[in-house]
Amino acid sequence: MYKAIHRSDPNGVWLGFNGILNNKEWHKVTEYDIIRVLQIFNRQYAYERSPETLNRLKTVVEVTERHGLRLKTIWAYNELIRLHLAEGRRDLAYWIKQNIESNVYGPDVKINVHTYAALFSDPSIDGLPDLIRLTNLYDEMLRRNIAPNTQVQKSLISAARRTGEHHLLKALLDSTNLESVPHSYSTLAARFAGARGQGYIGLRKLNPPLAEILRLLSYPVIKDNRPIPECRTEDGSQGNIKIPFELSNTRQAFFIYLRSAYELQIHMHIIRREGKFAWKLLDDLRRNCYLPPTLMLYTWFVRYYSKRKDIRRLREIYELMMQDGVSPNEHVYTKLITACMFTPGDRLLSVLAKRVADKHASQVGDSDADMEANGPPSEAVPQESGLPAIPKDVIATEDVNSLVYFPSECIAFFEDMFLDHGVKTSDIHSRKLCPNVQITNAVMRAYMALEKPAMALREFNRYCFNQRYLYPSNNPPDASSQQRYTLSLVCKMALEAAAMLGDRKSSQRIYTDMLEWGIQPPASR
Repeated sequence: MYKAIHRSDPNGVWLGFNGILNNKEWHKVTEYDIIRVLQIFNRQYAYERSPETLNRLKTVVEVTERHGLRLKTIWAYNELIRLHLAEGRRDLAYWIKQNIESNVYGPDVKINVHTYAALFSDPSIDGLPDLIRLTNLYDEMLRRNIAPNTQVQKSLISAARRTGEHHLLKALLDSTNLESVPHSYSTLAARFAGARGQGYIGLRKLNPPLAEILRLLSYPVIKDNRPIPECRTEDGSQGNIKIPFELSNTRQAFFIYLRSAYELQIHMHIIRREGKFAWKLLDDLRRNCYLPPTLMLYTWFVRYYSKRKDIRRLREIYELMMQDGVSPNEHVYTKLITACMFTPGDRLLSVLAKRVADKHASQVGDSDADMEANGPPSEAVPQESGLPAIPKDVIATEDVNSLVYFPSECIAFFEDMFLDHGVKTSDIHSRKLCPNVQITNAVMRAYMALEKPAMALREFNRYCFNQRYLYPSNNPPDASSQQRYTLSLVCKMALEAAAMLGDRKSSQRIYTDMLEWGIQPPASR
């Protein structure tokens, strides 16, 4: 075994392979060495889908053919099948399979389970014809008494899920289980559980993948503590995580897959409007996984509770984000701030009004019970006190408003946003943070509700300064987009605040800005 290429990291293997070529030591290379190199680069490509890795694979094959090294084992041809499928040459991959079946490469080269695993690794699988081809291969395996391994099952489950063949998907999930993965392969079990979890989600079943998440927690923790600098999704879905190949069997990789499985479950419960169960799963995730939840997960919770104007939960989510070191982005801050001040629709407003009515009914019941137990008060209020009575609907309206508008919480989130960016709220000329028109509208409404017109006018001036800085020669995009109506509300509130302060100079400047932006100013009184 030539030591220059007998390594585990792909870059080191590539340097060793180049060293062999540069030093003209090809006579020391054996077929086993080439198989080892092809395996490493094929596995790296399966994890990372890097064009550079694919070019390296092609180079290894070209050099092998140029030096006339004959391949005599099934392991080499399995890797060639993976390479041809990776480069989109499916015809060559199946041509190799046909030659193996015809004994072209000799009687000792026989198809095994890894040959089928290589055929199932096709990254271009999409649509019903590809799924039919895979099921034919699966049936062929069973006829040859070749038991499918985890890779074959994972590929077939993913293909059935993507094509929407739910009957086949259900049969595959029922015939496979996580127990087929050895207990020492924690990362492999996590990847398999992720594929099965997405399959169950496709069938609208949430309990089986949750049970498999709990089963994953019994697997031993990997001792390799190397950190993973960055990982992302392959196709935008939450389950297909791309992790560098050399770090694919680390402790952090296992917990990344575990976190992904949790987040997939949480997302489905949020879609089903099962906020309590989603919150419970969030607690389980933070307790069982040492990695913090992702920003996307917290964004789902913020969207869910902001639509329901549940400011208490939003504050709790924000505090959890701070504890976990997850910095909110502009979208999250926009949802947190605007949730405090937006006017709800009829459906949500009726829910809030019913909540107030139930509260009043319980209070009336308690007061009646006190009257029966203790009798009338010692100093009864006279029936004709000379003061106007407050109608019950006015009292209810004030109580509903207390559940609809939260100006103090809005200002608190706004100040937290500035603190997070290291900017003082009094510095309207800072270029580190430029609040958008939605945030400006909500904060100005909050200041006006708190009877602080000077602060509301300050936020309008901040917005105008940032827009002139960002778009020095053009009108702000908000003036000609879907935010035009919001911008007109901001300008009208600024005029109202300037009128309350008696600031005629500011009023004139606001009128000028409105005319420049094409917004019709209100008629002067």
